[in-house]
Amino acid sequence: MSKRRLLIIAVSVMFLSSAGIVTFLSAQDGGNASSGGRVGVAAAETDPQAAVPAALETRFAPDKIVRTSGGAAWRISRDFGVLVSVDDGATWDPRNQGLPMRAVYPFTAWKPPIITGLAVDPLDDSRLALSTLDAVYLTRDTGATWARVELKDPIRANDQLTCVALAPGDPSTIAVGTSFHGFFESTDGGHKWTSLSEPLAPLKLGGGTFEEIASLAYDPEHRDHMWFSLGFGKGLFVYDRTAKSVDQLVLPPDPGSSPLRAIMFLRHGPQDPWYLEARTDDARWAWALPDGPWKLLDRIDDQVAVSPDKAQRMAAAAGKFGIYVSSRWASGERLKAHLAFLKAQGLNSMVVDFKDDEGFLTYDTALADPKRIGAVRERFKIDELVKTAHDNGLYLIGRIVTFRDKQLYNSDGFQWAAWDATIKGPWRNLKSSVDESTGQETLYQGEYWVDPYSEHVWDYNIDIARELQEHGVDEIQFDYIRFPSDGDVGGITWRYRRPGMGKMEALESFLSKAREYLAIPISTDVYGYCGWARISNWVAQNIEMYSRYVDVIQPMFYPSHFPRDFLGKMEYLPRAEYIYEEGTKRSAYIVEGRSIIRPYVQAFRIGGETSFTPAVYSTYLLNQVHGTLAGAGSGFTLWNASNDYYMVTVPLGPIIAQGATVGVAR
Repeated sequence: MSKRRLLIIAVSVMFLSSAGIVTFLSAQDGGNASSGGRVGVAAAETDPQAAVPAALETRFAPDKIVRTSGGAAWRISRDFGVLVSVDDGATWDPRNQGLPMRAVYPFTAWKPPIITGLAVDPLDDSRLALSTLDAVYLTRDTGATWARVELKDPIRANDQLTCVALAPGDPSTIAVGTSFHGFFESTDGGHKWTSLSEPLAPLKLGGGTFEEIASLAYDPEHRDHMWFSLGFGKGLFVYDRTAKSVDQLVLPPDPGSSPLRAIMFLRHGPQDPWYLEARTDDARWAWALPDGPWKLLDRIDDQVAVSPDKAQRMAAAAGKFGIYVSSRWASGERLKAHLAFLKAQGLNSMVVDFKDDEGFLTYDTALADPKRIGAVRERFKIDELVKTAHDNGLYLIGRIVTFRDKQLYNSDGFQWAAWDATIKGPWRNLKSSVDESTGQETLYQGEYWVDPYSEHVWDYNIDIARELQEHGVDEIQFDYIRFPSDGDVGGITWRYRRPGMGKMEALESFLSKAREYLAIPISTDVYGYCGWARISNWVAQNIEMYSRYVDVIQPMFYPSHFPRDFLGKMEYLPRAEYIYEEGTKRSAYIVEGRSIIRPYVQAFRIGGETSFTPAVYSTYLLNQVHGTLAGAGSGFTLWNASNDYYMVTVPLGPIIAQGATVGVAR
C-alpha cells in the first residue's frame, strides 16, 4: 500500500481518472554545465502557464484532486505543478504564474516546484494557498498569479513544510505544518508567525524535534479549534488554541484504513452542517460533527507502480545482509578472515570501498582522469575481488564516496572545489588540534568538498560506477550524496550552479544522470534522521526524491548519533531497537515502495558506549538488528570503520532466518 504524504484541502475531494504519461519538452540545452554560465532551458520556452495535455500521468493521487463549490477541480502534479479544470477533468490548465521553476538534468524542460500541500478557502473559491518544501504561496485570483508569503522565526530555514491551511473567510490567517518542528500560524498575512505546537505533548519526541504534522484544518464553526493529523499513522487531534489543550480523536474503524493522509471540513450545501472528511490509504471517511460516528464513503485503489526494470533491480537487491569492508581488508588474508566471518554469520553481501573517503580509487582502474590527477591507490585487483565474492555466493556492493573527495578537490587548480568567494580560493572547514605537551594549536582541514552542481564531478563519479558495472560488481552505492553540514557552509559559493537549481536539484540531477547510465541497482546512504523524518532543506537528503532514481535507501540509524534526549524517556537499549524499527517503517512510508530500505547497523561504540560490557554491547547490536527486521527492512549492513566486528557475539543467521519472531533481550 502506498504511503503518500497527507495534504490538507479545504473542499471536497473528487476522484478523477487519468491515463497515459505525457512528457513536457522544451528547447534542448546547448550549454555546458562545467562552464556554469547557461540556464538549462531557453527563457522563451519556459512559460509556467503553457498548455498541459489532457492525458495526464497516471501517478496523480486522488488525494491531490480538489473540487470547489464553484465547480472547479484542482490538482497537484510533480511534473506540471498546480492545475485546474472546469470541465470535470476533460482538460487541465496550469496555474503556476509566480511559482519558482526548477532546473533538473537533462535540462530539457523546467520543472515546477515540489508542492507538499494545497488549501482552498471553502468560503472564497478564489483564495488558495500551497506549500512547497520551503515556502508558502497565496493566490487571491483563482491561481492566475501566486505571491510568496514570507516565513519568519520561529520557522527555521531547515524546516520542511508538509501542509498548509487557510482560515475560512479570513484573508489574514494561515497555518503551515512541518515534518519535525510542529506547526505555525500567522494572523497578519505572514508578517509575524507563532509556534502553536510547543505546549502539545503528543507532538514532542525530544531533542527539539516533533512528530510530523501531516495535515491541518481550521474548524469552520469553532474558530479557536484546529484539527491536525500526525504523520506515519500517529493519530488525529483537535487543538483548542484558547485553552492550549489537545484531544485525541478516534480513528476510522477499519484497521486497514490507517494512517490518515488528509483531513478537511466539507458540507453539501451553504445551509448544510459541516462534517470532517478523512482520507486514508485505501478509503474516504466522513465524521459527523461533533461526535461522529465515522461513515465509509468509498474505497480507493491507489498503488504506486514501478517499472519492470526497476522492479527487477529491487528484487536483485532485496534480502542482502552483510558488512562493510574497507579497501585495506579487501584482499589477502584479511579478506579471507572476512569471508569466514560472513559464512559463519549467514551473511550474503559485502560493501567494499572502490573510491574511498579520501577520494582514492582503490583498484586497478583503466580510467584516465583519476590516473591523471593522482587519485589511484591500488589495494586489490577488481576482477579477482569480483570473482572471489561471487565464488563465495556474495552480493558485491561497490561504495563510491562522491561529493567529499580530497583528490578531485585539489586537482586542476581547485577547479572543482567548493569555493569561498571572500578569499577567492577553495572553501576550507578548518579545525584545530592542540598538542597536550606543548599547548601548540595546529589547524587542519578535515573534509574536502567538491561542487555537487558540477556536471564534470557527476561524470567523474558516474564513469567510476560504469567501470565497476562492466567488471561485474552487483550494486553501486553512492555515499556522501549530500552537501556539507559542518563549518561556515553559508560562506560557500557554488560556481557551477545553474539558475533554477537548489541543493536538491543538484543531487536529483546527479542521480538522474547516474540512473541513465547504470543498469544495475543503485543504493544511497543517508543520515539516520533523514530516514526518520522528511528533512530536505538541510543537506538535501530527500529520500522521496532519491527513491525515484535509486533502488535501495540505506539510512544510518545509529542510536548514538541522535541527541540523547531524543526519545530520552526510553532506556538506552530498548531505544536502539525502537529507533531502527520505527525508522525503517518511516523510511518505507516516505519512499512509497519505490525503493527498498536496507539500514546500516551501528557495529561500533562511541562516547559512553565504550564502557559497555560485552553482554551489553552485544544486546545493543542485536536490538538494532531486531528492530530492522521488525520494521520489515530488506536486509542490513553492519558498519565498523575499523572492520572489527567484535560486537557480534551471537550468530546472526538464525535471527535473520526467523525474522522479527526471534526475541532479543531488552
